[in-house]
Amino acid sequence: MNAEKDKPAEGLLPYYMRHNISPVHYQFDSIEAHFDRRDSLYRSLGLPPLAFRNHRVLEVAAGSGQNSLYVASCLPQTYDLVEPNTAGILDIRKTYEGYAGRHTPPTLHEVQFEDYKANEGYDVVICENWLGSMPHDLAAIGKLASLVKPGGALVVTCVPVSGFFANTMRKLLALRLTDPARSFNQNTESLVGIFSPHLATIRDMTRNHRDWVQDTMLLPAYLDIALPFETANHAVGGGMEFLASFPSFAPDWRWFKSLVGERRRFIEHMLEFYRMNLHNFIDHRKTWPTRAADDNARLETAFKSLHHTALALQATGTAHDRNASLPFIEEISEHLSVLAGELGKIDKDTAATVAELKSVWDHPAMDATIVRDMRLFASLFGRETVYVSFTRARSI
Repeated sequence: MNAEKDKPAEGLLPYYMRHNISPVHYQFDSIEAHFDRRDSLYRSLGLPPLAFRNHRVLEVAAGSGQNSLYVASCLPQTYDLVEPNTAGILDIRKTYEGYAGRHTPPTLHEVQFEDYKANEGYDVVICENWLGSMPHDLAAIGKLASLVKPGGALVVTCVPVSGFFANTMRKLLALRLTDPARSFNQNTESLVGIFSPHLATIRDMTRNHRDWVQDTMLLPAYLDIALPFETANHAVGGGMEFLASFPSFAPDWRWFKSLVGERRRFIEHMLEFYRMNLHNFIDHRKTWPTRAADDNARLETAFKSLHHTALALQATGTAHDRNASLPFIEEISEHLSVLAGELGKIDKDTAATVAELKSVWDHPAMDATIVRDMRLFASLFGRETVYVSFTRARSI
């Protein structure tokens, strides 16, 4: 990062605007395949195409607009897109100019969501991959929920700290390997070279490596996006009820006749299963049996402790200076030791992966080549993004 321009605590929008970027473009073989993925996702969240047809829909932080094309093709009555980033606005316009299929043309609102005023509520409100756990983020989640009409639905994304672990560590490695004397583009190219072998292990990745680096490793406040499910559930407020998640991690054996009476209690059931499956967010390639919530509580505490230290190191802006950041480096090493021990109770290969990571993190001569050539950690990516839908009870 350029120290004259990017600040450690800087948010998403100022960073995007400063560098005139919108690094959220998707690469796909065909629009049909893209629509199939979006259709499958929304169906899993309780929103088949007819949930959008002839209804009022709002999408906040629409990015490139590529995801919004699917919703527009479902022919909502109205479709409002809120996007303040100049580069993103241009991308959205290009996206729709290049699409010839039948769709509802969206109304683009070029304002920050905090300043957006809706004339009436919406049947569906969507916000993906934008909000974390900072106070202003939680306030925005509350505002999103307030715009949902009775009987309507809200779709947001969560980032469990356990699922965020692998990329938290990549961000910390990137902070140490980024040279503030280099230009933004030079650091981009350097980190692409380091992390491309890691990203190449992901099947069906839909973003190019340059965009990924700029949207994660170079984003000053990237580590702020962690958002546990229970935090999001609290932020939407008592007027909203959990509808579905993707991936789905809790069975629902409620009897249909008692559904209304059990809706409020079901969220506690959902939270319990979320805690029993926290370890299943660590590695997107693996699924283990559920564990006791108390056992996972210890594991989650270890992940949260590491993330807390990572936030502190990110905030200093000195990670590239080993002497200045040494106390943080040593503290993170201790967290990795604890995590390796906890993960050894679940899976020896995952524990070995964290041990390799720790050896690289502790290496006195750690450099780009060592990180690029990691054998085990290179392919560790978590189930970082969890989609969750909520509904507002309909008026009777």
